[in-house]
Amino acid sequence: MWVRDAAHEALRDLVRAREAAKKDQLRARNRLSKFLLRHGKRRRSSRCSTTCRKSALRQWQEVVREEVKEIAWKQQHRFLARYRNLTARGKNKGQVITAIGRELVGFHLGHRKTAVGFSFVYKR
Repeated sequence: MWVRDAAHEALRDLVRAREAAKKDQLRARNRLSKFLLRHGKRRRSSRCSTTCRKSALRQWQEVVREEVKEIAWKQQHRFLARYRNLTARGKNKGQVITAIGRELVGFHLGHRKTAVGFSFVYKR
């Protein structure tokens, strides 16, 4: 056991104050959301909604060549099968997602090297 000096105590106070402020912020956000819902309003989210993501995916699909879409679709199925296989064997989900993410980056970089600029990926 050791005696904390003033710097350590100040840091602990700062951490406690931050935790309290974050809890207060969450409670205030929840109160605001409930108030708005009671009055028939919804809080506008600053994040991209599902509709926004679907729109971006559709735009991507319109400009990307068919062979690239086929490769992406096969890889999506392969990654999903790998995810299911690893999680079914009891692997930690965080580690599984990290492993698949690394594979995805490697796949992406490998295909970027074989493609000749954007002419391979995008329609003309």
